Amino acid sequence: ERANISVWDKIAVWVKVLLYEQNLTFYSTYLETLNQAINYPLLREVRDNLISNVITSSVIFFWANNNLIKDNSAVASLRSKENNHHHCTEELYKWFVGFSDAESMFSISPIINNKNTKIEGFSFKFKIGLHKDDLDALNYIKSKLDIGYVYAYKDTQTFIVSNKEGINKLIYIFDKYPLNTSKYLDYICFKKAFILYDEKEKLTEELISQILELKHEMNTKRLDFSMPINYQILISKSWLLGFIEGDGSFSLARNTMEPVFSIKLTEKQLPVLIKIKEYLGNNLGLDFYSIHKLKCSQIITISSEKAIGNSKSLVTLMIKNVHLLNNYLIPYLSCEVFRTKKGQDFIDLKIICNAIYNGAQFKEELKSLILKLSYTMNNYILSTYSGSVESFSEDEGYLLINATPSIEHLSDGRQRDIVTKKVIHRRSSSSVYEIILPSGVVLIKGNLSEAAKIVGIGFNTLKKRMYVERLEGYSVEYKGHKIKRIAVFYPLKS
Repeated sequence: ERANISVWDKIAVWVKVLLYEQNLTFYSTYLETLNQAINYPLLREVRDNLISNVITSSVIFFWANNNLIKDNSAVASLRSKENNHHHCTEELYKWFVGFSDAESMFSISPIINNKNTKIEGFSFKFKIGLHKDDLDALNYIKSKLDIGYVYAYKDTQTFIVSNKEGINKLIYIFDKYPLNTSKYLDYICFKKAFILYDEKEKLTEELISQILELKHEMNTKRLDFSMPINYQILISKSWLLGFIEGDGSFSLARNTMEPVFSIKLTEKQLPVLIKIKEYLGNNLGLDFYSIHKLKCSQIITISSEKAIGNSKSLVTLMIKNVHLLNNYLIPYLSCEVFRTKKGQDFIDLKIICNAIYNGAQFKEELKSLILKLSYTMNNYILSTYSGSVESFSEDEGYLLINATPSIEHLSDGRQRDIVTKKVIHRRSSSSVYEIILPSGVVLIKGNLSEAAKIVGIGFNTLKKRMYVERLEGYSVEYKGHKIKRIAVFYPLKS
């Protein structure tokens, strides 16, 4: 009765009621409880709202001073939380799909009767096998997706999904966020076979034949890699991170002291690398001149390697340009969370990139530290590595991270020794040349040689004029042409 809840006159309480657009079911026990409380104004109005208003929303009511109030700000806050949860789940799925593109396998295995050697069923499995040091990554996947189990064998840990509920969840994920590599074709065969088997009334010879035919089109037995006509490769940041964690590599080219980011795949995956290169050009936040440099140069290379013996032909996407790596790619990935041991390689490359960008390689003590750090990356850090690895101490890391720069980066793309103030001559990987013709037309050329041809001047002559010790922003004039050096991949403004 009213007397029993008089305390509500002074204390605000809230009731959250989730209402769904479709399949709304009111369980009788809940309605009975509400009907018993019909004399309570708060619950009566909530009940009436439940029954008469089926909307996609969350309605929050406050009871205060005998008044029922709908709190729109609370609704907005709740919606925000729900949207954030949806976004996190969506990004998790995209990361998982990218990681699956790199590391997963779909398999179909016939179950043989030992007595008569006849096929009496099929098992369907999705697997991700990693080095045992990456067990945490597999447990993370298992926990977040709430499916599968992890199986240990020697130095390998394998995440396996083999039950109906788990495979149905995988189908939901891979249908909503399709795989980008040719693994998509394996998934389609796997899905078709699973649905045929799951919906069977009886395991007939015809059904067995259908499933075996799909099985023989998968994995290493696949001969046709043609994608469906309407299929699109869709790269996202989360997908790319997952894919990098599987097939990416961070390293140091020790002979040239160049930091390296690369992704190496079989030749059939070339379209994926092309799309990744395109994605990076469009999403790293590059300015107009840097985008032009990217398009007219080999800053992001895609090269091929012919097959040797029984191996497959390979294609590799590679970035060695320290300016692009240090100022754009690394900052782009730094806000992401790596789930595998590759995250440590990324941190090490970040240190190496920054050191080389600031000229640490020109000092023997710092160069030796960079090389030492590079020998603690990739396979060198695995618990199963049989060779000896010299540990890299925190003090050494501190020295490398906090080393005083020996070069400065000018706004026209040149680098200059901080002590001698002399320009360090390097290949034109950090600048483009803007040419204003006598007519006023503006052209952009990726290197000095192309600029010289446009102007009609000898390469060496233009080089001497451009490389004199001048103030930044200096332009050369020749026969009515103005030639100006402009920096590319310059640090992003904070």
